[in-house]
Amino acid sequence: MDIESIERRWRQEAGVRPAPLEEGPVLQMIETRAAELRRSLRGRLRREAGYYLPMIAVSLATLLSGFTMGRVGAACAVLVLLGGVIVTLWRAERRIAEAPLDGSVEEALTRLLSELDAAGRAYVAVYVGLFVVAGASLTGAVWWRDGVGPLFAGALAGTVLAVVWSRRSGRRYVERMFRRHRTELVDCLRQIEGQA
Repeated sequence: MDIESIERRWRQEAGVRPAPLEEGPVLQMIETRAAELRRSLRGRLRREAGYYLPMIAVSLATLLSGFTMGRVGAACAVLVLLGGVIVTLWRAERRIAEAPLDGSVEEALTRLLSELDAAGRAYVAVYVGLFVVAGASLTGAVWWRDGVGPLFAGALAGTVLAVVWSRRSGRRYVERMFRRHRTELVDCLRQIEGQA
């Protein structure tokens, strides 16, 4: 038996209620936890943006084997599309970093939760946008080359399926990516409500 359980038992038998927790130290603990969570979330967004850098490097490396209009166009398209994803993640990370922590702890945590949800929605939107642009480009190329026909219909159907799949898979991925952070924020908010 440890000292804490002995003390708890003594208080129960003596009929002495434990002293209530003071609001200041509890809120300070929650603020510290929120700051750690904020740092962790920013790091996660930076890592996520870093995953796209090798893809950009590969697209630039294709130009080293020779400059043709097709290669330059493809490399530029990849740079613009993946650059859009990186900029979206960077903006989300900046918004989370710049979210004001003034006011009450509850307001700051609610604001941080809102920024987290906005980052998730933006990431899914840009992810789906990649599939829309890639599918539209492929469908347009098929139409340009072969006109309207079975191949065009197949490309169009494939594009629609890819966009639907990207929306579902993107939502699931973002949910998994932010689940721990979101759970901790909600938990902090519950603890604050329990103090009220």
